[in-house]
Parts: sequence; structure tokens; C-alpha cells
Amino acid sequence: MGQKRVRVGDVFEIPLSDGRKAYGQYVFRDKKMGPLVQVFDLITEGDLPPEEVLERLKGAKPLFPPVITGVFAAVRTGLWKVIGRLPIREFTYPKFVSTFWNDKTGSAGIWFLYDGEKDIRIGPELPEEYKQLEFLMVWSPYDVMHRIETGEYPYPYGDLIRYNKFTPRETSPRSHNDEQ
Repeated sequence: MGQKRVRVGDVFEIPLSDGRKAYGQYVFRDKKMGPLVQVFDLITEGDLPPEEVLERLKGAKPLFPPVITGVFAAVRTGLWKVIGRLPIREFTYPKFVSTFWNDKTGSAGIWFLYDGEKDIRIGPELPEEYKQLEFLMVWSPYDVMHRIETGEYPYPYGDLIRYNKFTPRETSPRSHNDEQ
């Protein structure tokens, strides 16, 4: 199809580093946070006709909950390609978790639950029942592709959710003397 505009319901092909292809659908336009995309568990090898992919997606399951990502830029730049449209299946706005953290210690502060309309204060520790939720952030399309391939969250969000902290990375800039 090759279109550059993206609308709710559009399905796109997501290239992976090993030549395989994954597929996602623009499922909801959140006026505050951005486009929500559902990635499916259908991963293919080689080029399949769009009609076949769309038919196979009708039985596909979510690979992970919907995420907020820069789908417009991914399509406009040609990174992801719109291959057709499908009706949105049983969409319910997902809940997200968020926190502020200390860059020096890696410790999470107060956690919040976002329900699509408001932030609800949870407390200083993320309860176990919320650890399967997505972190409230805008994913880079490249981070979405990496997650499809590895299952990994971008740094530091996975560790924040699992452990309520992360190990800070070295942030001091190197001087030219260090390189000699």
C-alpha cells in the first residue's frame, strides 16, 4: 500500500534485524499520550502478500500489551510499512504504571497507575499485581523492534518495575586524556 498517513485500524509490517517481519496495529489515539499500538505474536519469514498477513492476523494474539509509540514517524520514514486495515478487536484502554526516580541512586519514588484519564497514586513500592503492566512512556519504534526480538524493556524501565530500582549507568563524560 505504501501510504504515509496512519489511521486507527491500520496494520503495519515491522522489520526485524534478522530479516523476519512482525506486525502491529494502531488501535487507539490517546489525545494526551499519543498513539497506542498492539504488536501481535505473528512473526513471518520472507515477503508474504498483505492479504495473507491480514488473514493470519485475525487469529493472532497480542505479543505484549499495547504500547505508546511513534508510529507516525516510523511510517513516514519508511521504517514501518502500512499493509492494510483491520477492525479493532475488543480494545480496552490498558492501565500503565509510572514513577519518578533518582538518577544517582536508581531508586523509584512514588508509583502511579494511569487509567487513560488520570494518575492514581499507588505508593513507594509497586505491588506485585501491577508488575505485568506497561510503563507509561512513549516507546521509540526501535525499542519496540528490540522488544519484539528479545522481550527486553528499554533501560531502566524493566528493572524499575521488577525491583523498584535500577543500577545507574556511568554518566561522567570522558575527557580526551582518558582516550590516550
